Amino acid sequence: MVQLAVGLWNERDISRLTELLDPAVELESPFSSVAGEPYRGHAGIEQWIADIDQQFAEWEITLHELRHVGDRVIAVGSVEARGRGSDVSLQVPAATVCEFGADDRFTHLHIYLDVEQALGEASRGRASGESRAVTERPAEERS
Repeated sequence: MVQLAVGLWNERDISRLTELLDPAVELESPFSSVAGEPYRGHAGIEQWIADIDQQFAEWEITLHELRHVGDRVIAVGSVEARGRGSDVSLQVPAATVCEFGADDRFTHLHIYLDVEQALGEASRGRASGESRAVTERPAEERS
């Protein structure tokens, strides 16, 4: 599911990407920290995309690794972007903690620019405190 979502984002197939999101999805990103609250629902996701498009002429996600921590999936990768006004290119590490509903759609996404912070936040409350890297994806897993 996460790999599909990243592919749809990079292809800019936002309508298909939205199908993977619960109608009440919440997204916390560096942009939402400016606004002081998460983006909520499909309309919130559309606003998040508009906020990104306003700042960046290009924006692509490279997925390096998926980790399962409890019932969450952490997507570890990097974002490559080019500023809209500055034309400056950047590449930053990023991790997204993904939570899912009973229908396997995304219900909560939290994007971190600090991978270690994402892994730490995701593992809080997990009994074993361990995460495992995903190398091959069984059909029943949400990666």
